[in-house]
Amino acid sequence: MSDFIKFFDKTSFLILLLIIVTGAMLVFSATHGSSNNYFLKHLVKIVISMVLFSVVFLVKMETINRWSFAVYVALVLVLLLQLLTGKIISGTKSWIKMGVLSIQVSEFIKIPLALILARVLTRVSILDWKSFFKVAGLVMVPFVLIALQPDMGTAFILVSFLAFAVLFKKIKPSIVIISIIVIAAGSFLMWNYMLKPYQKERIISFSDPSKYSKSSGYQIIQSKIAFGSGGLTGKGYLKGSQSRYNFLPTRHTDFIASVLGEEFGFIGISFLLLLFFILFYRQFNFKVSSGEEFYFVYLFTGLILFQFIINILMVTGFFPVLGIPLPFVSYGGSSMLAFSIGEGIIFKMKVENFLQQN
Repeated sequence: MSDFIKFFDKTSFLILLLIIVTGAMLVFSATHGSSNNYFLKHLVKIVISMVLFSVVFLVKMETINRWSFAVYVALVLVLLLQLLTGKIISGTKSWIKMGVLSIQVSEFIKIPLALILARVLTRVSILDWKSFFKVAGLVMVPFVLIALQPDMGTAFILVSFLAFAVLFKKIKPSIVIISIIVIAAGSFLMWNYMLKPYQKERIISFSDPSKYSKSSGYQIIQSKIAFGSGGLTGKGYLKGSQSRYNFLPTRHTDFIASVLGEEFGFIGISFLLLLFFILFYRQFNFKVSSGEEFYFVYLFTGLILFQFIINILMVTGFFPVLGIPLPFVSYGGSSMLAFSIGEGIIFKMKVENFLQQN
């Protein structure tokens, strides 16, 4: 145990804690006038996340890898059951009620999916049709099930796995060309037969939110006002008018960065961006001892980076509002729990790697 503590990446863990604490402060600011106890629930979820992080950290990587496919299959079956028998909550079948808790299963499938894809990518030197179908199939099964809930935000984030797989490996040009055709055809079918009217409006409205100022464009307009009014140093903690007077919807979840921009200004936003940059830099520069570790670290960290970028673009009006939370910052237990488990695996890999080298 002393060796585990010695080689534990304390700097990255401190950065991660600072991001989580920043998120907790913002959740309190965004919800302190509410009667729903969001802040207390958020603290409970942070504690559970740290417990899960610790549990995963103590499990052997051999055990984690051995059970990854079984967990993936189990979660896919749960997603299928949700779709067939689940109750609609907030317009989707994304949630499972467990007493006072609501679990979003789609968040957790990211972990075994990244582990399995890492194993597949380790065994191939080039993405031919066989390996590409295997990678695409693993991603598309949960993608379709989640998109049909419908939860386009979480489904969209899973696409980052395919993007990173293509970046890591050489791929036949014919696969790229046919994939583009399939994506175009799929987008056409999704637009015409799968997306709800409000989802279409969200996609259209981000280019001209003023035209939809009383509907889907309202959030973007209020978010831009929050960022603009924050200026360089912000209005001060708990003094953001967009939060205090409820002008900005979902401010504690998808638009938590708007609260930061209004209350702490450009300096506050820059501070959070710096914390994420340091975390991403340290994880992408981690020297791994095996191909599977390399691909898992890059796939999972890449997914967090992708979700981070999309959220920031979304709240600043440069991307459609898809309901994508800011990792480790937004209110939302399932996202926090899933990312904490994934980080626990990465920190475990770091320690085992250092122990092997020493």
